[in-house]
Amino acid sequence: MDKIIPDFNLTLTNMILNGFELDPNYYECPANISERPPSVRRPYWGIWFFASGVVMLLLYIPCFFAIVFSPLLKTPAYKTMLVLAIYDISSIFIHSISTGILGFYGVPFCDYPRLIACLGGVALGSWMGCCIASMTLAVIRICDLSMQMNIKKYFDGARIYIFLGAFFVYGVGAGLLTKPVIFTPTYMSWFFDPMVGKNPEFYVNLPHTYNNILMAICTLAFYGFLSYLGFKAGDGNTSNNSNTRKVVILLQSFFFCIFHTIASVLYAYMQFIAAPPYLILVSQIAWQTSSGSVCIVYLTLNKTIRKSVMKMVCPKAYLYGRRVSMMISMNSNSA
Repeated sequence: MDKIIPDFNLTLTNMILNGFELDPNYYECPANISERPPSVRRPYWGIWFFASGVVMLLLYIPCFFAIVFSPLLKTPAYKTMLVLAIYDISSIFIHSISTGILGFYGVPFCDYPRLIACLGGVALGSWMGCCIASMTLAVIRICDLSMQMNIKKYFDGARIYIFLGAFFVYGVGAGLLTKPVIFTPTYMSWFFDPMVGKNPEFYVNLPHTYNNILMAICTLAFYGFLSYLGFKAGDGNTSNNSNTRKVVILLQSFFFCIFHTIASVLYAYMQFIAAPPYLILVSQIAWQTSSGSVCIVYLTLNKTIRKSVMKMVCPKAYLYGRRVSMMISMNSNSA
């Protein structure tokens, strides 16, 4: 570990300041082509990642606009959800769309080093931005369920914008000021080591490791506590609405928690220990699902966003459903 070096010489900022040239001491590809990272085409996985990424975007973009135009955007939770959506959508472009294209054609780092490094910087910044936004959203939800918590006041009014600004500084800073991840078609995944024959310890990204460890711990703790509060709030109330609310809170906590935790732990693990190919692929899918599952949660478990999306996508069906509901309500009242 004594050869782990500071990040700046390997960052996108350093590349930009040097006329978009990567530091040759760490990213120069071998002159002998046989020593370069191999070009391995993965057409089936490439199609999977690209197609699933397109589906995620088609589902997430309407949710994004539903959040933007929602009257609840004035609340801290929806403001945080907006920032999370921005990071999630940018993540989908990397871990699904770009991964699918690069994997389908088997594009190694040495073919397009600047492009892949730039995509890796965006990927890292988006991931770390997602982490901090997701953890803060859990804290805000906890405050909503536990009104006596003193920290709730820190998210009220204009104070929430301080947190939102910190989210962008954290994500953009991670993308520009730490070592980027590099795509490797052999494993259909992203690593910090470009595999150009240098010492792998040069590319260890400690901020990413600390972020992932903290993310795994806090995600389990926050969303576990959120589930506890949701069930505690319904104690003694056996109504259908209470039971439904419990299930919704539990499912939201599970889907927000499980995939972020798996991706965090596995990517931190892979920086220091060689992982088998199947585990690398699992970590990539977990990263993909950590973003994609959010829009699924919104569309299935968030009534406000689901209704807004239906109104945007199928306005006639939405209006027809409203009329039917009103007629059923009127008939039941008259009876």
